[in-house]
Amino acid sequence: MKRRDFHSRLSVVRARRGFTLIELLVVIAIIAILAAVLFPVFARARSRAIQTGCLSNMGQIARAVQMYTSDHKSRVPICRDDIPESGGYWWVILHPYTKADDVFICPGWRPTPMPTGLLDWERPPDPSVPFERAGIRGTYVWNETLDGAPESGFSGSARDGLSYGPSSIIVVAEGFNGSHVWKPEHVTPGRPEERLRYQHNGGANAAYLDGHARHIRQDEMKASLWAPWDHVHWRP
Repeated sequence: MKRRDFHSRLSVVRARRGFTLIELLVVIAIIAILAAVLFPVFARARSRAIQTGCLSNMGQIARAVQMYTSDHKSRVPICRDDIPESGGYWWVILHPYTKADDVFICPGWRPTPMPTGLLDWERPPDPSVPFERAGIRGTYVWNETLDGAPESGFSGSARDGLSYGPSSIIVVAEGFNGSHVWKPEHVTPGRPEERLRYQHNGGANAAYLDGHARHIRQDEMKASLWAPWDHVHWRP
């Protein structure tokens, strides 16, 4: 009887025995391997989610431009606030068509170096935060070559003979903190004046004049997407 009790107690002790050091090391190694595999997956998923949110913003902005032109005899807004005929900064003009204060800010925005050549009225007081105008903040850049022009004039043939239309003209894209694009240097990689920013998987989101939006890789970006009627000599 005593022998059976001894074996019974021994079995309980063995059942309650914890992990050995080797077993713990194996478990830790497995967790480390899983973390190394899963963390990049989670990071990519988060990056894709931010890119999708930004693209949604661009879609709303593109539709806002369409609604504005429909209300103003097919004319694109004059989106600057230093001239009397303008209705204000570009996102201030378009805000009534979006009804959202945060649609003009990329959800993944982060401060970037200030380009050279910014005009006084587009220079943010504090580049570390989104640019604010009339109580509305924004970080995207506006294609100022379009200002006030009739939408019907944005179709034709470029100097290189290729045809263009509203579906191939960028109106808003990701860039330096609410600035504007109005000459080739602003979209030329490596130039100190470059105002575009590529923050989503090697590319940027852009809104087009015909109302659609899409992600565009940096190697796809070219001057003819901004001023195809004269992508060699933009106005100074």
